[in-house]
Amino acid sequence: MNFRLWLIYALRNLRSGLQGFWILLTCLTLGVSAIAIIGSLAASIDRGLAEQGQPLLGGDLEFSMIQHELDADQKAYVQALGTVSEVTTLRAMANANGKATLVEIKAVDQAYPLYGSLLIDGETASAQVPDDSQSVLVDPLLLGRLGIKTGDTLKIGSAPLRVAGLIAAEPDRISDGLVLGPRLLMSHAALKATGLVQPGSLTTHRYRVKLPGETDLKAAKNLIKAAQEKFPKAGWRIRARDGAASGAERFVERLGYFMTLVGISALVIGGAGIANAISAFVDRRRKSIAILKCLGLQNRDVLGLYMTEVVLVGFVGIVVAMLLGALAPLLLKSLFGHILPLPVSTGVNFGPLVFAAALGLLILGSFALLPLARIDRIRGADLFRGFVAGDTGRGWTMNWGWFGLSLTLLALAAGLVIANADNRQVTAMYLGGLAGSFALLGALAFLLIKLVTILPRPRQLLLRQALGALHKPGSASFSVILALGLGLSLFVTLALTDETISRELRSGIPEKAPAFFVVVVRNQELPAFKDKVGDMAGVTAIGNAPMLQGRITRVKGIEAEKITPKPEAAWALRGDRGLTYAAELPKGSELVAGSWWPADYAGPPLVSMVDEIADGIGLKVGDKLTVSVLGREIEAELASLRRVNWRSMGINFVMVFSPNTLRSAPHAHVVTIEMNGGDEAQVVNGIAAEFPSVTVVRVKDALATVSDLLAKMLVAVRSANGLTLLTGVLVLAGALASGLSLRSYESVVLKTYGASRRQLLIAFVLEYGFIGLVSALFGVMTGTLGAWYLASYLLEMPFVFSATTALLTAVLAMLLTVTAGLLVTWRALSAKPAAYLRDP
Repeated sequence: MNFRLWLIYALRNLRSGLQGFWILLTCLTLGVSAIAIIGSLAASIDRGLAEQGQPLLGGDLEFSMIQHELDADQKAYVQALGTVSEVTTLRAMANANGKATLVEIKAVDQAYPLYGSLLIDGETASAQVPDDSQSVLVDPLLLGRLGIKTGDTLKIGSAPLRVAGLIAAEPDRISDGLVLGPRLLMSHAALKATGLVQPGSLTTHRYRVKLPGETDLKAAKNLIKAAQEKFPKAGWRIRARDGAASGAERFVERLGYFMTLVGISALVIGGAGIANAISAFVDRRRKSIAILKCLGLQNRDVLGLYMTEVVLVGFVGIVVAMLLGALAPLLLKSLFGHILPLPVSTGVNFGPLVFAAALGLLILGSFALLPLARIDRIRGADLFRGFVAGDTGRGWTMNWGWFGLSLTLLALAAGLVIANADNRQVTAMYLGGLAGSFALLGALAFLLIKLVTILPRPRQLLLRQALGALHKPGSASFSVILALGLGLSLFVTLALTDETISRELRSGIPEKAPAFFVVVVRNQELPAFKDKVGDMAGVTAIGNAPMLQGRITRVKGIEAEKITPKPEAAWALRGDRGLTYAAELPKGSELVAGSWWPADYAGPPLVSMVDEIADGIGLKVGDKLTVSVLGREIEAELASLRRVNWRSMGINFVMVFSPNTLRSAPHAHVVTIEMNGGDEAQVVNGIAAEFPSVTVVRVKDALATVSDLLAKMLVAVRSANGLTLLTGVLVLAGALASGLSLRSYESVVLKTYGASRRQLLIAFVLEYGFIGLVSALFGVMTGTLGAWYLASYLLEMPFVFSATTALLTAVLAMLLTVTAGLLVTWRALSAKPAAYLRDP
């Protein structure tokens, strides 16, 4: 094999330009760059979180407790590790000018922040929280909600506090998780003055530790292990700096995973465009190939020459894609760094770039081999014969050797994707569905073309011409149906998934949903609270349930950290969960296994769990579960499993204990308030004025916050829609362009026999409209199945089929096909007969 000859010949050919390789280059670059950019951005955010872990967490280590502080021994142990900053967080109501709103309180000491800088509006240097019991720093958003300004006084709990400044930057904001209201920063003395911290209050006490010297992450992890071994029943949650924003990391991973699958789909769909472009390239080079064979070159060398040319063009596209991927983090930080909630590292991430490049080369090779194998069918004798443009050569059979190699490359690409995925089972199923769609659509296109050949020929001339064009030699019908059908399938899947999520958000509040959730209503306040609120205008019903916070520490005697749960249940083992006790089965719950305890039960602790969570962590009725509540570990037997209608928005918990287990523990109540008419703002203000220690969460506001987060995910889904549609259009254009010379020849012949341009135009419209309709029908069917699978098994939402989306997809497909077809073949309608009627 003369590799040097192949390279020289390929470089000489490329000196005159890409010569029809634009579709190949664009499809490959688009698919590879999507994967490279997505992977690079996700890796940059991961690296940014790792690099900024200390300021994001607020220390090298964080020990946190729910509802109570560390005891003396635990605190002494933590203080011996290094410099400690104590932080207490909770939600409360802020009152001023007769208005009240939910706020997020963070009480800190003078060591805060151990890392990073707290910035106050109007100051350039780092600041500290006022160390007194009368001042507070606030998020600027709070000023507008309460109609106050810096220097004014607001009331938190029972304490009036002066607004001493506005928070411009809070270094550890992201580590606090979901924030429902504006931030307030105050001293521990100010928090004590409010009177909010009482037994049962939903407070989180955090102890951040700055370790002495340069302690690496591995050493910090060893300290966590040592602390857990020394205090095995402490019930604390310990995080190192690499876990500062675990929720954000999971969000980035899932979104990046989803977008990577979309990018892979776009690359595979673009593979059809690559095949079309190379097929057209071989057709254009038939004379050159015949000449080379007449000069004595063997098929192997001719194939090597043109394969080298294709690889060089593909290499250009992959290099461009890798450059875009490498520059993406820098561009993102430069353009949007000031508004991004996550840190972005601008360094080059080689892993995602190499993955994208390898995948691009494998897809290029797998889709290029079969079109290039057609070179074997071109003989030197063809140079001395006349042949029409686009002649595909009769009697050709499948080259099974090349076909097997192509499938091998596709298998390697699939293996690379699965090996690189976090959820390999879902990835394998997705790729299997993509391959199945590819095979099914190919078979459908083949059968439809065969069906057209055996159907009776229509008597109407233009319809007969349009249908005949679908199966004539050199027709692009098969390629167009395959490429457009795949693109539309993914487009419909994403569009219906978008519709499902949007409908779920719109229907998130049922007709009889409570207007408010009120938390931290103390036992002694509950009767007065229900009487007072019950008399307010518009209030129709009040419900309540005791609430505590607890964390699952062991499942059947095994530490929770060592359990590998199902993905849908993993959240139940992360951090603290709300829990309650009840004598009767809660409303909105249905018993599906086991039995409920008697109202006067007084035996060993029992617990009832939501069935899907119990199944996800490997529990069944009769198993033991250990939960840490207020620093005390409680081992309970699983007495029953419940199915919960969470959409009712009623009071329900993942874990419900028998009353004798938790009744004596300090706790508060969660209360629901239902309204019909009335002024919600007046109710909130009235509750805050009468009961300053409670926290009122407006259901619509909480859902709006969650909806805003999901809406950002929908932006990614819609962007993916655009990517797949753009790829499909490019592949469509390439498939149609590959048959342009045949179209021109055909138009000349028909014009010679008297056909007008108008008649040819109508025939083209009918042909392309039929192809678009077939592609749309397949796209709607397979896309609907894909969206149903995503909704039912991944999103766990009720699937929503939108007839409007299906109809618009069909119309869009037909318009795209007809428009692209006419744009590409317009030159054929203007072709001059002389050039084609001569012997070539």
